[in-house]
Amino acid sequence: MSQQVKAGLWAGLAGGVVVIIFGGWSVMVLGVIMGVALGLTLGAHVERKDPLGTARETLVPAAVAAGVLLALSLLQNYVIAFVVGRYQSDPLTVVAANVVGVLGLLFFAALTTGLHALPPKQENIGKLALLAFLVATFPFIDAFTGLRWGPQIIFALIFVILALGLNVVVGFAGLLDLGYAAFFAIGAYTSGILNSPVHGIFINFWIVIWIAAAMAGIWGIFLGAPTLRLRGDYLAIVTLGFGEIVPVVFRNLIDVTIKEPFTCWILPGLIHLFGGNTAMQCITILNHADLTKGEQGINPIGVPALPIIGEFQSNNPIPWYFLIIGILLLSVFLIRRLRDSRTGRAWMAIREDELAASQMGIDPVRTKLLAFSMGAMFSGFAGAFYGAYVRGIFPSAFDFSVSIIVLCMVILGGLGNINGVIVGGLVIALADRLFLPALKDFLSGLLNATILPALAGNHTLQLAVSQNADPILYRYLLFGLTLVIMMAVRPEGLIPSARRRAELHAAEEQPNVTAVTEGSPVATQPGEA
Repeated sequence: MSQQVKAGLWAGLAGGVVVIIFGGWSVMVLGVIMGVALGLTLGAHVERKDPLGTARETLVPAAVAAGVLLALSLLQNYVIAFVVGRYQSDPLTVVAANVVGVLGLLFFAALTTGLHALPPKQENIGKLALLAFLVATFPFIDAFTGLRWGPQIIFALIFVILALGLNVVVGFAGLLDLGYAAFFAIGAYTSGILNSPVHGIFINFWIVIWIAAAMAGIWGIFLGAPTLRLRGDYLAIVTLGFGEIVPVVFRNLIDVTIKEPFTCWILPGLIHLFGGNTAMQCITILNHADLTKGEQGINPIGVPALPIIGEFQSNNPIPWYFLIIGILLLSVFLIRRLRDSRTGRAWMAIREDELAASQMGIDPVRTKLLAFSMGAMFSGFAGAFYGAYVRGIFPSAFDFSVSIIVLCMVILGGLGNINGVIVGGLVIALADRLFLPALKDFLSGLLNATILPALAGNHTLQLAVSQNADPILYRYLLFGLTLVIMMAVRPEGLIPSARRRAELHAAEEQPNVTAVTEGSPVATQPGEA
């Protein structure tokens, strides 16, 4: 079996397994996704011809993938759906979804492979146009099919922005930050305090989101300042402490009094020092103010509004989807500019060797502070959007696990690679928020229809099986296994940066040295005479 046919077989199996779990119209969406993925995989290995001739090279593996996907989809509709007790779709819907899914897989696999035959610049433009088309049409397809993946995609994109910000700190500058969720909380609470009827302050969301980013960036400097002399594990411990402190602070800002120091302490103290008396009125800025509402959280929070759309509504995810896409594109643009700037090169020099970088004229203090501040700023963007989207902010949403999940996204995708971080973030966030809940429902239906009735004679075993057959309970176990496998198989990540790949595979890329034979005192390198 050729490698191309194997790729088609694996693409069909991967899409088919997901279709079995979700059912319904998911075969249409998975057909398109698998078609694009297969085209990208085959495009780098097929012989370059004209675009049409290159596209023909993918017909056999695409047909294999489409056949496997169709077979598993029909199995789900006519066998598995009955076994797990699901509502069975009407025949017309089954036929339409499978036809569109199969044709979508064939078309997009051929289209993506054909783009590879174009000149590099045109190929990149074509791939970007294809990606933009898929991203722009997804929310409407989601609404038409009733899959309701949109809200979970929005949450996943929030975490992708967080991962991009953490990649600035960890991937570019090499500073291990385990308290990144703190900046997420700072951005969210800034949005809640400045745009909520709870406090009677109504600053427009489009202004608040920039204030939240600025506040997170300022606190990034405050975190970076005391850690300038720290490296490695010590830096990780300090950032971990900061990440644990911030949610506790927000949980306890329920009785805050702030007095203006000059009129309350400084000036009266000077007057009393020289023997005088004063009846000066103390200026109180805040008097027993409840800023964060403790465990109750800030709820509700103001939402964005646009002239034609009006206020964004919770039951309509389409405006929220395009807003988070806009924030993501802005973040990617800014991070790419930072990476390619003089500051970005200084970050990478600090990551490689701080001592050597400082000897070459790079200011490590300024460079590290900028890394913490810039990384935190993108977390502030995500926090402000999160607060408006959820319409409520609670301290339990910013615990240590958020920092770990975001760090896993960066490691899985590829340290220092923007595209890799986006892919890693989507994989982990969608697995957590979309795939595992659907798998839970699927297993629950399967157990209730088959296994649990068979265990009716043993109530204890039946109860144990029903309570523990929940994949969400093992989410951290699954994340851990994923990271262990990645470190063993592909330690550089799914889409690593070129430098990271070279570091981890330096031994493999060394030129082979031929054995020294008699009469040949000098070993020859490949390509030498």
